[in-house]
Amino acid sequence: MSKRPLIDRELQVFLDAVSGESRQRILMSFLNGKERAVSELVEGSGLGQSTISIQLGILYRAGLLLRRKQGKEVYYRPDRLRIITMVDKLSSFLKGCC
Repeated sequence: MSKRPLIDRELQVFLDAVSGESRQRILMSFLNGKERAVSELVEGSGLGQSTISIQLGILYRAGLLLRRKQGKEVYYRPDRLRIITMVDKLSSFLKGCC
């Protein structure tokens, strides 16, 4: 008999994505609401290119970021609707359990 997860998989992926310090720093770089190129994120973060790329991939797969490619550059921006939906889902979960 398997245990039922406390929260659904979608919310678990969201929470895992926002739990990493590097990913939190990357998300904070979008506070102005503007799209950012990967190269900009590397310059402003103090993290290496490979670290940024890995962390952006995690955030993207979790649905927190949208991306577009222009030439060789990749641009990211937060998926605000998805983030708000997940925060609302977390809030509902916490209100129901605690």
